[in-house]
Amino acid sequence: MVLSKRERVIRTLELEEPDIVPIHYLGFERTGISNQYFEKSDEYKKTKASIEEEVLKIKFSVLQGTTGSITELRFWKSDIHGIDPWGLNKFKLKTIKAPPEYPDCLILTYDGRIWKLAPQVDTGLTYLWYEDGYFRTPEIVHEYWDKYGKPIDLVNNRINYSPQIWENFVNTLSKYLYPMATLPITLHESLFEGMTITRVAYYMRKNPQFIHEVMTEFNKVNLEIIKRLAEAGVDIVFYMDDLGMKQRSILSIEQFKEFILPYYKKIYQACKKNSMFVVQHSCGYIDKLLPYMVDAGLNGIQALEPAAGVDLAHLKEKLGDRVAFLGGIDGSNILNFGTPKDVEEEVKRCIKVAAHSGGYFAGPSHNILNAPWENILALRAAIEKYRKYPLNLN
Repeated sequence: MVLSKRERVIRTLELEEPDIVPIHYLGFERTGISNQYFEKSDEYKKTKASIEEEVLKIKFSVLQGTTGSITELRFWKSDIHGIDPWGLNKFKLKTIKAPPEYPDCLILTYDGRIWKLAPQVDTGLTYLWYEDGYFRTPEIVHEYWDKYGKPIDLVNNRINYSPQIWENFVNTLSKYLYPMATLPITLHESLFEGMTITRVAYYMRKNPQFIHEVMTEFNKVNLEIIKRLAEAGVDIVFYMDDLGMKQRSILSIEQFKEFILPYYKKIYQACKKNSMFVVQHSCGYIDKLLPYMVDAGLNGIQALEPAAGVDLAHLKEKLGDRVAFLGGIDGSNILNFGTPKDVEEEVKRCIKVAAHSGGYFAGPSHNILNAPWENILALRAAIEKYRKYPLNLN
């Protein structure tokens, strides 16, 4: 039995065994050393040469410095990727010059995050660095929203979400991968990065209604986009929002349950109502938060960083009959500093603990930044070697 990319992906999200373990991969960090290795390699030339011209013309969104190009995704034999024909145009990201205390910086007018273009340390290539948050009081938030528009005012109403556009996009990519449509606003990140974590904690205690006001306004955008994606016939939504750091979540479980989870639940349930799966990316330690997210209706979780303390085997045991897992292969320690043999053993570990009975997409826990080229090739070879069902991990 050989399944199409879509059949393989859907079967895995339905927590059934497909023909082979599907691959999900976020992309090389565009400014990192690994991407420079890749773009100068014979593998890059061979892979690009084998791709049809019409697919190469598709613009894959550049998000947080990642490439996610079709050439790269083909190199990894990816089955699924967060990309859609509407891209970053869904939402008009309005930036202006930041206040004078932040020279040479830009500020996002809808959430107050301040960014600066600066050279990446290892390669010297330009990277967009997060600097600070400016929305530290209700007065500042309302001043910016009154002047530049609330988040919902920035939704691009000129975009055509016709089923024909989506169908044509899916058909064009069908040989290479199955696309997931993306949502524009990261609720948790926009909140704590735009307001700063200390002010978020303060208002959660002193003015919780203000936090709920901000979250409601942010989420109006995601819910509106979900409605439009459903009209287009999308069946998988990919949502990125980081929740953790090493060994702990950024907010407490109580804070998460009160101020973040209700808005996630609205996203998950809106997707379910429209017969769409929802897959979420979240960096860091998410083990204690994930059960609540699954209860709220999440279908898949991506990243699963071992370096942050995520226990993939435990999560599979406890939640594997309710949620799919994407990633989990250590992209921080083993891929960067281990040997090719270490990389192979890490791939075997993840497939062994998470792929039995289906529900697992193989891939690194995050973007690949500065891994040696021999480890990148070892990662690709090991996934290909061990991804066939029935699993054989000898």
